[in-house]
Amino acid sequence: MAKKNEKKARHDIIVDMNDFLMDYAATKLGRQPDLAKQVATAGQPDLTGLDQLFNDHGVGRRTKYLELATGFLRDEADIDANLAKDLTGESQQLAQEAIAYLGNHTQDFDRWEEA
Repeated sequence: MAKKNEKKARHDIIVDMNDFLMDYAATKLGRQPDLAKQVATAGQPDLTGLDQLFNDHGVGRRTKYLELATGFLRDEADIDANLAKDLTGESQQLAQEAIAYLGNHTQDFDRWEEA
């Protein structure tokens, strides 16, 4: 049962990360058709492509993706923020999963078109 809860929690954070990123993208680039596809394409195969898309020196990538991933991993592992465990690699991996998810679910993240 714990594995099922972990899988759901991971899916939920991936959706949240993409929601935050898409809100940021809409602020930076304007709400437009296929914005999720633009973001997903820019973030693959390397998330630093988001830096060029947003022209923000990595602010969006760090604050809307990597920091959320790190916070989730700390919470899931019940890690004290003062511990020396480096979650950089795991956060990067989670962010790559999230951008791949975004690329496979672009219509789900272009919701403002319905409004």
